[in-house]
Amino acid sequence: VYFMDDKKNDDNVIGLYEIVRDRYGKKHKVYSARFKDLHTIMNFTQHYSPDSFGLYMLAPVIDKDGEVDMDAEGNINYDNGFYGDLMEMIEMALDHRETREQIEEWLDIEVARNIIMVYLRVSQFKKNNPLNLEKRLIGEI
Repeated sequence: VYFMDDKKNDDNVIGLYEIVRDRYGKKHKVYSARFKDLHTIMNFTQHYSPDSFGLYMLAPVIDKDGEVDMDAEGNINYDNGFYGDLMEMIEMALDHRETREQIEEWLDIEVARNIIMVYLRVSQFKKNNPLNLEKRLIGEI
């Protein structure tokens, strides 16, 4: 279900959003993208597929010699940049109305995938005709 948030006290301000529920049943509004965020969104979608988020989380860093990078204690380094990129996209999708720390308290991999899919879908709408696009299941977009 898509909602239009028409703010009567602002001139011609309409926000398009869709509600997503987290694992605890709490509602979060996923808003359409702002023009200033389009470059970040394009970079994210060029590098990552929502169907593979779990794999990205577990992908180790590969060093310049093609070996799996290890930290000082001999553990595999998984800090490959995906988590930071994902959190940046989710913060944008939620219109920065929640802090990263707040989001981390309820976010899981399936909700993250859902938020990104909704964000990409809602961001393709036009202001004058937002309800004519069909809603599709995750993975069909």
